[in-house]
Amino acid sequence: MLIQQFRDAVYHKFSQRPDATMDLLDALTIARHVESPVALSTESPFRRHFSSVYDVLAQKPFEPQPLHQLLHDAQPSDAECVAGFRVYAVDTTPNERPAAETLPDRGLLKDQVDEPARIGFKFSWLARLVQRGTSWIAPWDVCRVPTNQTENQSARQQVAALAQIEKTPTVIVADSRYASHIFLGLFATVRQLFALVRLRNNQVLYERPVPKQPGARGAARKHGPRLKLAAPTRPPDRSAQWQVAGQAVQLQAWLGVHLKKLPTLVGLVLKVEFLKPDGSPRYRHPIWLFWTGDAMLNLADLARMYLWRFALEHGFRFLKQHLGLNANRSAELISVERWMWLSALAYWQLLLMRSAVTNLRPAWHRRTPPGESALLTPGQVQRGAARFLVGLGTPAGSTRRAGKGRGRQAGYRPMARTRYPVVRKSQRAVLASKKQT
Repeated sequence: MLIQQFRDAVYHKFSQRPDATMDLLDALTIARHVESPVALSTESPFRRHFSSVYDVLAQKPFEPQPLHQLLHDAQPSDAECVAGFRVYAVDTTPNERPAAETLPDRGLLKDQVDEPARIGFKFSWLARLVQRGTSWIAPWDVCRVPTNQTENQSARQQVAALAQIEKTPTVIVADSRYASHIFLGLFATVRQLFALVRLRNNQVLYERPVPKQPGARGAARKHGPRLKLAAPTRPPDRSAQWQVAGQAVQLQAWLGVHLKKLPTLVGLVLKVEFLKPDGSPRYRHPIWLFWTGDAMLNLADLARMYLWRFALEHGFRFLKQHLGLNANRSAELISVERWMWLSALAYWQLLLMRSAVTNLRPAWHRRTPPGESALLTPGQVQRGAARFLVGLGTPAGSTRRAGKGRGRQAGYRPMARTRYPVVRKSQRAVLASKKQT
């Protein structure tokens, strides 16, 4: 899909204030530093009064279902696959709001026991990885993780929605927080979608059980011998050597294993260990992966898929630094969720125009040496996005006079906003907070 077709399709998905929303989207696309949403009203693509920014963000959130089909069809034709699989990555990113007492459903963002307490929201992103060796991603879904759900439950819902649209063999890569029966249980029922998740170094899995003897009493066993990742008791079923970025990598795989709470999903455990020139391990702990697809797939392809996952981390960094992912400090939850989708759509515009934008490289920047990839980074595309959008035009209509606002009625006194407590999922944390009060 060309950038012009994408812009026209997105414009028609805006059911309320489409012209102002499109102007705000273009202003966000070209802004290299976003102090706040209202600061975008000073950018040239935004042709309206600054109060229109608040009007746009006050509308109801975007409906994800129509956008899902649009974003699936808009995926770049040159997006790469690994061993015939499309590769998606799922992860969460925090949005800290410690002082926003009027925002409902704020929770603690701690992932580790020794982390300092942080308060705010988590947003779950599901994105396709576009080109290896670059940080380009294609966001497909963005949703807030409510406090009555876990990250695994939100990711499961996102992947289930993707399974309704994606008919090509697809791999979902994720880190160790998704190595749970809640998330992985979905892959026991869906077709064409497979999981490649990281495991904890001290995790224990189980091999296939011994078949039940004819005439024996009782139920059949669900679990066989234990497989401790910290100290495997048997040699691997498959092994291979791989070279990546000049480093030797030892790959070892154990077949026919499953999680304790998910005996119906049998997969492969892969050990990825980087080696020094003398053959000793480069790092203290190897990378352990759990694969739910074909056990005879090339082990190097599996490792390549997971290492590609870090492009999503680079995508988060660019979204926060250059597209103001967490710049909206509104006291309305609807505004925050709508802003997240606008940031994702602005990134999509940069993705689709990356082959048509002129690289406005300053004279003091390094030139691309001959033979080195000349693919533009998201930052380089954003540098030339303003000139490109001026020549492309916009589907949004021109501004019209709206007259003078009436303002508030005489004697109006707004009610004080409701204050919401921070949601603590741990019962121990709840008891501790009660003692402090």
